[in-house]
Amino acid sequence: MLKGDMNSKLTSLRAFKTLIMSCDSVIRTRYIKSVAPSFFEVFFAYQKVSPVREDDLTVLKEILSIQRLLLSNCLPNTHIHMIRLIVPVLISVLGSAGHAHCLAEITYLTQTYPAEVRTMFGNQPHLKQQLETAIRSSAAKAQAQATPSRLSSSNVISAAPKIALKMDFSNFK
Repeated sequence: MLKGDMNSKLTSLRAFKTLIMSCDSVIRTRYIKSVAPSFFEVFFAYQKVSPVREDDLTVLKEILSIQRLLLSNCLPNTHIHMIRLIVPVLISVLGSAGHAHCLAEITYLTQTYPAEVRTMFGNQPHLKQQLETAIRSSAAKAQAQATPSRLSSSNVISAAPKIALKMDFSNFK
């Protein structure tokens, strides 16, 4: 399904998304069943590619939007199965160029399907631990980047000239 350059990948994904959104439910189901294996194969490839490059991020975002659409169209009793497929890949991409987007997607899944995500993390505690580690390292990295800027701004303030006043203006009204 997704062989070739970036434009052909995006075109294939967008065509798949259009068919999912616009077809009759019977045709849509048949099409999804025929294309989904290769679609998930491409998605699972992101689990092996670490870190995700900036140019792959556009394709990953399109795949995630399709998965969100698939998840909203599947039966409620199959949500847990889809989430078990999606979340491990999202967690593996954390820490690369797609970190913020994957974290937002995990947050969306957690808010939209809380029971399913809780069940998945309960059955796979190593994923929960990986997610917590990635979030902590991201927060530490953000704080480390913010700390030098604070130090430099405080140095600028302390380096400003000071004028000593000879007259006391405290009683001035």
